[in-house]
Amino acid sequence: MTSNDASQPAQSELALDGQSFEQLYQRLEAVAQRLEQGDMTLEESVKLYEEGMTLAEQCQVLLGDVEQRIEVLRQRANGN
Repeated sequence: MTSNDASQPAQSELALDGQSFEQLYQRLEAVAQRLEQGDMTLEESVKLYEEGMTLAEQCQVLLGDVEQRIEVLRQRANGN
């Protein structure tokens, strides 16, 4: 099996800090809830917003990798 084999987890399946998609998404939800409360200073809000954007980007990368793996498997199943 090669490292690009769709049956193996992609290298980016774990984010840079070693967290799974589910862990990142859970943190992103917590960040969003905290921002919605609105009881922080402007600076705290901006820092939390930046963290949320980073988490969202990491989640998007992981989802893109999974989509590619699924596409490879789908093509194999169709004989392409």
